[in-house]
Amino acid sequence: MKKRILWVGGAAVVVIVVLFLVLGGRNGGQVSAETGGEAGGAVRGATATAEIGDVSVILTEIGEIQPETMVLVKSKISGKVIRLPVEEGEQVRLGELVATIEPDMAQARTVATLKSSYGRARVNLERARQDYERDLALHEAGHVSDEELRLSKDDYDIARVDFQSALEQMQLAEADGVSMDLDAESEEILDVLAPATGTIIDLSIEEGEIVTSGAVSYTSGSTLMTIADLSVMQIAAGVNEVDVGKIRNGQDVVIDVDAYPATTFHGVISHIAPAARNEQGVKIFDVEITITDNDPRLMPGMTANIEIQGDHCEGCVTVPIEGAFRKNGGYVAYVFDGSENEPVERHIEVGISNISTTQIISGLEEGEEVALYDPHLAETEMTDDELRRQRMAARAGR
Repeated sequence: MKKRILWVGGAAVVVIVVLFLVLGGRNGGQVSAETGGEAGGAVRGATATAEIGDVSVILTEIGEIQPETMVLVKSKISGKVIRLPVEEGEQVRLGELVATIEPDMAQARTVATLKSSYGRARVNLERARQDYERDLALHEAGHVSDEELRLSKDDYDIARVDFQSALEQMQLAEADGVSMDLDAESEEILDVLAPATGTIIDLSIEEGEIVTSGAVSYTSGSTLMTIADLSVMQIAAGVNEVDVGKIRNGQDVVIDVDAYPATTFHGVISHIAPAARNEQGVKIFDVEITITDNDPRLMPGMTANIEIQGDHCEGCVTVPIEGAFRKNGGYVAYVFDGSENEPVERHIEVGISNISTTQIISGLEEGEEVALYDPHLAETEMTDDELRRQRMAARAGR
């Protein structure tokens, strides 16, 4: 009986010892992990040391290559394309014939009316001029009264006004490319002339196709072709609102395209939109980048990977971006200065930042340890700034 009691008692002691070691080991590991190995210290999270380093702001975006100047060519009258003397990829000069349109019935009648009005006005003007000159001579000889001469002069003035109006309408039509030759026996046609010098990058019509004019329809009219100046190319890209403050006009841009992976091209930011647009709930600023390398291999429509070279500092005091907290319109850091192992709030001045590192202009020295968490908040309480910095740190770690 005594042996059984002693055995049971010994087993209980063993169990108690095992439980003590297990629980003690767990508690001891937690404290070590959270206190940085200092038993009995305050609970701590991640920390970092301020150190001397470099900070570079580099933004990477994707854009599309396009000509800086593109002109959509449209017909000023509706009708059928009866001649198309150009091809896609062909270079044309300003004023060169690029298409001929035969007006539809309604516009053909309009053209005929313009020509008829001009012809009548010209005949009436000549007749009124002869009548006035005759009456003027008769008046000097005393055969025509002053009143009759005045009426003759009025008729002459009215004929001149009518002729001038008809002439201007003819000139406007001719400026649009409509042939206004009164002696021509052929059907009326419209010659479409190139509005700019460049390369035809898109030909949207074929001979025999019916086109509409934007000037006489409720739509924008048919686009005949697109002419572009390929000597100056640019990239259209979008920059998130959180990054737009890091770029400016004139900044250098490194460009590469998938078609030529071993070649690097260069450009500069030439325009930043003054207002953002909404793209699926994200505010985006449109940016134009002028390509400084005039290379014919860069063609419209290509996708370009761009790297914007932003601000840079060398040999500056830096901390991880999680170590700088926005507070009361400025920034603070929580510094471990040896007082009860608790981080002390200190105002700092920050400089440039990228997705992982922040430049410290003042407030911290090299070698000082800072907290990468806000000690005033519980683990479940995070400010928008804390969440932002954690997201940026996660992006940097990828």
